[in-house]
Order: sequence, then structure tokens, then C-alpha cells
Amino acid sequence: MIKILPEINAVYARSEEKQAELMHSLSHEIFEIASGWYNGHYQKNEAGKWCRDSYPIPVISIKSLCDIEIQFDHIAVSTKLKRDAALAYSYDKIMAFEFEAFGVEDYLADFFHRGQTLQDLKTNIRHCKEAEIGFSFVFPFASSGKVIFEFAKLLKQEGFYY
Repeated sequence: MIKILPEINAVYARSEEKQAELMHSLSHEIFEIASGWYNGHYQKNEAGKWCRDSYPIPVISIKSLCDIEIQFDHIAVSTKLKRDAALAYSYDKIMAFEFEAFGVEDYLADFFHRGQTLQDLKTNIRHCKEAEIGFSFVFPFASSGKVIFEFAKLLKQEGFYY
């Protein structure tokens, strides 16, 4: 028997519990949701390079709005805007949240990350050939279902989609 299985089971049990909590909070008439376990997601390593992960994580999809990826140490909400909408968007209502922007066709193309300015974001979008811009918002793992629900409503109000 593999000695690390109890630790793996504990981490996955925690992820399952968070998935159930979020599914319960998002199960309202305004959202159509589905969930599953998916691998092949990308994260940046300590050196800031993108690395593909083979292990599965729970993902909750809100139809036509966003994917909610439950990582082991955080929650990421992925969504997008059309390029022109991303250039025209004021970002006032989302700047309080930690987020990154990237290409949808070339999803490893970084357009915005912590430490950059809004002007950097708009310049990078202006110089890209992408038709859509992806956004990933990061929340602490301990974030409540209510926080994620309210954020999803904000995304919908602001014209984000998936």
C-alpha cells in the first residue's frame, strides 16, 4: 500500500466538502450549474512558469458565465470578455479582487497579473490578436459559498461570460 494515501484522501475529502458547499450555495434559480472532476489545468510554479497538472480537481460550471476550480489551497473563478469589451471595461468593480488576464486561444499568454497596472492590461490587450480575453479570479480556499455566489452575480451583471 502506498504510504501517502491517507494524506491524499484527506486532501480530496476537503475538496469534496468545499465542492458540496459551493454547489449548495450556487443552487439558485438564476444559475444553471454542473460539476465534475477535471485534470489538465495549469498553474504557475514558484519560478512563475506555467505547469500542467495531471491530477483531477473539482470544477463547478455556471452555464454561460464561469468555471469555479477548487484547487487544494485556493478557489479560482475563470470567465472571459470579448476583446473590445475588455478594452472598454472600467475594471472599477473588480479591481478589489485578485485576478489575472490571459489569452483564450493562447491561454499561456499573460496580459495582467499582480504587480501590473490597469494601463499594462489595456496595452497588452490592445497589442494582442485574441478575440476574447480570459480572466481568473483567485479566492482563499476558506471563502464561503455566499462570497462565491455574490461574485458570480457580479460577473453576470458586468457582462462576463464563458
